[in-house]
Amino acid sequence: MSHAQNACDHKTSPHLRLIGDSWMQFPVIYQAYDSALAKYGFADYYSLGDGTAVIGATGESWWQEPFERDALESALTLDHDKPIDIVMISLGGNGVAFEGSHNDPPSVLYPYLYRNKLFMDTLFDFIHLKLPNAQIIWQGYDYPNFLDPIIDYPWNPYRDIWDSHGQMPPWEVNSMLIYMTNFTDSVVQAYNKPYIHYFNCLGLMQWIYGQPTPLRGWPGGTYPPRSVPLPGGDPRYPSPQAAMGLNGLDTYHLGPKSFTELAEFYMRKYISNYLRKERDSTVHSQGADKDGWVTSGNQTGTGEIQLGKNSTTVTKGIISFNTDFIPADKKIKRASLFIRNKTINKKFPLSNVFPNFFKLDIVKGTFGNDAVEASDFSAPASAYDIACVAGNLRGNEYTLRFDLHEDALQYINKTGTTQFRIEITDENFIRFYNGDTAELEGPYLDLYYDTTSVTTGIITQKNMDQNLQLFPNPAKNEIAIQLSKEWRSKKSVVAIYNTLGALVSTSTFDKSTTGEIKLDISKLAAGDYVISLENGETKSAGTFVKLHE
Repeated sequence: MSHAQNACDHKTSPHLRLIGDSWMQFPVIYQAYDSALAKYGFADYYSLGDGTAVIGATGESWWQEPFERDALESALTLDHDKPIDIVMISLGGNGVAFEGSHNDPPSVLYPYLYRNKLFMDTLFDFIHLKLPNAQIIWQGYDYPNFLDPIIDYPWNPYRDIWDSHGQMPPWEVNSMLIYMTNFTDSVVQAYNKPYIHYFNCLGLMQWIYGQPTPLRGWPGGTYPPRSVPLPGGDPRYPSPQAAMGLNGLDTYHLGPKSFTELAEFYMRKYISNYLRKERDSTVHSQGADKDGWVTSGNQTGTGEIQLGKNSTTVTKGIISFNTDFIPADKKIKRASLFIRNKTINKKFPLSNVFPNFFKLDIVKGTFGNDAVEASDFSAPASAYDIACVAGNLRGNEYTLRFDLHEDALQYINKTGTTQFRIEITDENFIRFYNGDTAELEGPYLDLYYDTTSVTTGIITQKNMDQNLQLFPNPAKNEIAIQLSKEWRSKKSVVAIYNTLGALVSTSTFDKSTTGEIKLDISKLAAGDYVISLENGETKSAGTFVKLHE
């Protein structure tokens, strides 16, 4: 069996809306979130920031400036018919951060933060009204750097602002940022709304870049990358100059690479999981001697997955998954393989979102033995060229996503190993991570089960709605079931099952006046779960993912 990739129904679609001040305007200009999406396997998804990211914007200006308000309302109205999953908002810096001066306690910011909160309350409600199914992330800020840019560029246009605030040293400025961050975090927690999120990103630039040259001020010295805590960093230091915009001249804003790294932070924290929220299971490749590469010259290797083609040698990658955890009664309706590159000889153009020069084969079991061996190069597969590919390897650390064709799903082995063989047909050489690395770097396989099959033996009535709405999903501590009108007037029973079909929790709820049922899942082990809701006449089913604490 073989499928030509040009027969795939390829399209791109917007999944993120970006709203806010300069800390969102620059990511729009630099396409930071688009790049981050591509780095995590969603090059066919893109962000929208047209008219909704404005340098100098504040929470207040969105309501008092007719141009900004009209632009926002117009954009969100148009977004209603688009697959917008997440709204990113960056507001609260302008009009707050400049209110502190040298020797002021951080609490001097409180009245300005509280005023901003009142406008944000209204803004969040407005966005949720327009896009009720979207998640909202209040994007944070990182530490500024007045010290290096003003030493290097005494004429720096930001110097007057710094002077007017008493030339606050880094630890004072950072104390203000910490106070702002803690206030914002407490506000989001107090909302207690499952669709609004906040993640502390202070110190991210310190964590990524380190301080490679001695700081030209107290406390001096250096520190290596990834040596400070995250979040938090070291408040005694500014963000490294290498992270700042305008080649180190900008005291407030990050550069293009750094804003992309900020967007990647949110991909790792939440966005990647949420975009894959409907998956039922994720399995990571086995690594060791079971992931690797083979060549047409009978050479083999492990430690990474290599692909290559030149005039004399072809190199193919082998990826192995232990898929024996899948219960026999579960029908797989969809599967996606993600694989991230380490290095690439020739970068691909930005427009190459659906590359047609990758081929993926599958074998139910192994091509030969469990370990990678030379015969894997040409061993028969169960099916050939089995996936549509989305991805853009415009550099290092980008991810390809292989969406398997429906008729290849039968070869995912429920009793043992499933192996894939991947090759490239153009002249290039690419190294990918194998399974011996961090989550979201090594290869992983997302599996989606048919809901009816998943709940076989659990839900047997014909009158069943399979569209149970759960938020947030994935979640750590709590999920909320959104109830339609017909569910609110009767007592309901909620049951949660693990992937083996075992009942792990059951709860009974009286009539709902709020339109939702909240469930505490904090004590559940991390993993995938099936949930059912029954009111005596109708049953509904869905799935959710419990994240690690």
